[in-house]
Amino acid sequence: MTSPRTRAGAAQSGRKILLAVDASAESEDALQWTLANMYRPEDVLHFLHVVPRQEPATTYGAPPVDFLPQQNPKSVQRLAEQGLSFIKERLLPMLGDMQPEPVVHIVKSDTDTDSIGNVVCQRAEALAVVAVVVAGHSKSRVDDFFMGSVTNFCTHHCKKPVLVVH
Repeated sequence: MTSPRTRAGAAQSGRKILLAVDASAESEDALQWTLANMYRPEDVLHFLHVVPRQEPATTYGAPPVDFLPQQNPKSVQRLAEQGLSFIKERLLPMLGDMQPEPVVHIVKSDTDTDSIGNVVCQRAEALAVVAVVVAGHSKSRVDDFFMGSVTNFCTHHCKKPVLVVH
């Protein structure tokens, strides 16, 4: 799903930068860092938000590595709308009247770390971006071991440069 406000940016020339975002303050920090240290006026920013198609079993009190069958489609749609809302309300206002306008990608995928990381890496290649910017979430080594890390996956598997903002 691409936001109507942001389709025009895709046709412009300049570098393409992919920001993998979730609904977190760390995503806002990653955008601020990108704007301050990497962005040039002709660049096109691509926001990528991955929406889970499966409900983590932890919601139901099961171990964190298990997943339950596919969610209700209305629930998935609600998550997609929440992701787009976060981008529109918290990230896009940080850009002002940026031209070219950014492009917003909302992708529905599996929720394990490898699946989300694959989506990020594949989208980066498909868009031919110069870099992927991701937020480094402060997770303990235990959390990282059991739940994985999309950031860690991307740094090891993306064929494009990955910048981790802490």
